[in-house]
Amino acid sequence: MSAFADDPLWGVGKGGPGARAPGFLTHSQPRRGIDIVSPLDNDYGTAIILQGGGALGAYELGVLKALYETRPGFKPAVVTGISIGAITTAVLAGAKGDPIQALDRLWREKLTVLPLPPFFPSTYQQFVSAFVPDELEKHLSAWGNPGMYRPRLDYAYAPWRRTSIYDLAPLRQTLSEMVDLEKLNNGGIRVAVGATNVGTSDIRYFDNNKVRLSFENVMASGSLPPGFPMTEVNGDYYWDGGLFENTPLSPALNRLEELDKEKRELVVVELFPRESPIPDDMADVVNRMLQLQYTNRLKLDGKFFEKFNNYIELVEEIDGTLEEEHPVRQTEGYKELQKYKKIDAASVIRAHLPPELANASDFSKASIEGRIDAGYRDAIEQNIEEYTPAEQEIAKLTS
Repeated sequence: MSAFADDPLWGVGKGGPGARAPGFLTHSQPRRGIDIVSPLDNDYGTAIILQGGGALGAYELGVLKALYETRPGFKPAVVTGISIGAITTAVLAGAKGDPIQALDRLWREKLTVLPLPPFFPSTYQQFVSAFVPDELEKHLSAWGNPGMYRPRLDYAYAPWRRTSIYDLAPLRQTLSEMVDLEKLNNGGIRVAVGATNVGTSDIRYFDNNKVRLSFENVMASGSLPPGFPMTEVNGDYYWDGGLFENTPLSPALNRLEELDKEKRELVVVELFPRESPIPDDMADVVNRMLQLQYTNRLKLDGKFFEKFNNYIELVEEIDGTLEEEHPVRQTEGYKELQKYKKIDAASVIRAHLPPELANASDFSKASIEGRIDAGYRDAIEQNIEEYTPAEQEIAKLTS
């Protein structure tokens, strides 16, 4: 049993190939005072952790673009995701073609909500958009998202008898178009997506090393009530994994421990802002309430992680002082302790989004583009191409 059990304590820029954002630091420009390691060091196994956060997930695309561009030939060993992070995880690990190009299409073509239905040419879209107020465009997703959800017609005449406002048929269609299930399950990336069992209240991580992942597993992770319906998987019903924990650190750590790698790295993308203006209306109140809920959970994760990494270092020091034949080495407890593995490097990319981009229900084109740009820029500025010592990065989670 891993030390990092899947429990509640563990908690969710543009640029083509070769592009460089302002402030980009090359390998010859290391950050002062920080020991960094070249990304060409292949002893590392990397786990990417993707939060839930609705439309804020476009920020994750920007971070991933920067990560893949600055580490040529990069391929993560593990990817874990919750809610919109699970959708991104499925496309990243199972894309029909280049994963970053597929994610770019997912966000810019499938999940962006336009004033007109998506089959209208871009010239028509641009013309009509010029006459649609920005604030109205930010709320068009209330009427549905062609790549993710659509209103239930029966909700209008008997809402008290329904269990959701929308259905997720468009999301299943999007996943079937973009994800190769064979690649998702056997493409060399360990994948885990989390969902909450409605009947038992337990979180379950669907792991491609234990079960064959399906589109329903991914949809279950993003079935946020009361907007979205429960998703059935093998007779059980699931809601969004973010109801239980929004940052899937524990499954990432568990799976990193199982890797045959000398060193281990975490890349965590934090979507929800720590600081925000005081709400002015009910919509702002609801948005800030959700931000606080998920932000505080991640801070707790960071404090526990910091303590446990120190604990593992202590075990390693003790191991170095014991003689080979010491009887302690033969005890079951000591053998169990030696299974735990330290995280050597980490990158915590924290979204610093202005208030106008911080609404998780805003799928408008301008907001999606702004978040992609912000994720790319923040990742570049934080030198995501380098392997930074874990203790320096994890401090961000506790500060």
